[in-house]
Amino acid sequence: MSDTPSTPDKPTASAEAPVHDGSVPRDAAQEFPVQGAPAPSDPHADKYNDPRAHFGRKGWAAVVAILIGASIFTAASIYARRTRLGETTRFWGAPTIEALQLGDHVMLLPLEGSDFEPVELTAFPGLGHLRKALLDERHYDWSTETSDGVSDFCEQASDVQCVRLEFSDPTLRRFPMAQIDLELNHGVVGPTDQSRRVSVNDRVRPALKYQIGLLTHIKQESYDHRD
Repeated sequence: MSDTPSTPDKPTASAEAPVHDGSVPRDAAQEFPVQGAPAPSDPHADKYNDPRAHFGRKGWAAVVAILIGASIFTAASIYARRTRLGETTRFWGAPTIEALQLGDHVMLLPLEGSDFEPVELTAFPGLGHLRKALLDERHYDWSTETSDGVSDFCEQASDVQCVRLEFSDPTLRRFPMAQIDLELNHGVVGPTDQSRRVSVNDRVRPALKYQIGLLTHIKQESYDHRD
């Protein structure tokens, strides 16, 4: 037996401390990114392929509900803007409605209380608004319809401004000439055969007067500035 005292074995390097290979733990790399290292393009890319995330029946139901709602809104909007011709066709008759829609030659003539030269409105801007004002049934107060004509009203009422519109189709001759009498201050309109009349509603009356007055003024200014 040796008298030399035995010394405890020194721990090896592997047992004393883990070998560091230069890599960074994943948690540490996410919390403390290495400077100069390229950042990931999308830090949540691993979540996009998560099998737990799926587009189920509720999602499809929401999409279908949105599409149906958009379709209903579009249809309602188109219907609200569409010109309604039911009552106006009954009142004016189909030939006059066709003349209002398609007449390419339009004349404005003065009657009782009006003082201007006859105006041709064929190519004037704003004629489309005038057509729509007379065509749409929602622009009339049908409770005021009577069997008397506009000329009777122009003779009996005070402060009147009466005019006549003529719509014709001299080129294609698709319909006979249609004539409409209007009293602008009170908003009374009717056919020239004096068989009936009706008032436009309170919203349309000032617009109708303004539109026809504007057309006559434009014609007069064009006449005054002629070469």
